[in-house]
Amino acid sequence: MIPSPLYYFARLYCFNNVQKKAYLRDLMNKLITLLLCVLFSTSWGVFACERTLSVASHDAFWPPYVMGISGQLQGKEVDALNIIFKDSPFCFEIKMLPNSKRAFTELRHGRIDIGWAASYTSERAKYAHFTKAYRTEVMRLYENKNNQHKVKNLADIFNQGLTIGANFGSYYGEEFEQYKKSHKKQIEYTSATSKRFEMLNKQRIDYAIEDELVGNYLSKRGKSLMKAPTIPAINKDQIHLMLSKRTVTPDEVKIINAHITKNKAALKALFE
Repeated sequence: MIPSPLYYFARLYCFNNVQKKAYLRDLMNKLITLLLCVLFSTSWGVFACERTLSVASHDAFWPPYVMGISGQLQGKEVDALNIIFKDSPFCFEIKMLPNSKRAFTELRHGRIDIGWAASYTSERAKYAHFTKAYRTEVMRLYENKNNQHKVKNLADIFNQGLTIGANFGSYYGEEFEQYKKSHKKQIEYTSATSKRFEMLNKQRIDYAIEDELVGNYLSKRGKSLMKAPTIPAINKDQIHLMLSKRTVTPDEVKIINAHITKNKAALKALFE
């Protein structure tokens, strides 16, 4: 049983002046200790993880965004989540899936909470909330340096019967969406970015479409690969987190958006 505060003050009447000073000093130390304990427990409580959200990733090697290093996923996308969720009620865990198409299926059914690096489409918005944008994306075409084709745009590529390597489920802009329907046989889909660039290096495909930062990184590793110099960017887009409507509430989306806004400068610096 914890004594009443009156008990401690009543004891003062039993002491002489010297004893009172020692007693009050000891009592003050106890109060300070108690106060510090309350403060620290409150701080941890405020920033404690109230909910862990699952995040879909389909590629363990998508540099500089996602890289498996020493058994852990690292990279700019992981760093972005750490920035966004810092001091928020949420923690996150990354779950590996076979491809981005599977990730969208899991989001639709509520078996995954978050999809990262997502472009907005009306189809995706049927089953997912979109946060505020936290970075931009530029999609470009890459080719083998031994490529002798003369092309200036996507129309030239498809009209000449050439092939493009692309990722399952990814969005590359409305023009490419139309070619996905009309020229299916000229598009080679792979789950891993490294696989597309390996095919490009061996000239099994004529072009590979990829995020500019990723493509530039992989081109430096493959001496025979380069950004297609005569073809402008295929698509430029704002990039968001996708949140499953089955598992994430609109109020939770507002909280995440507030943290994206709060950490706007840090996110901008990360992706520059």
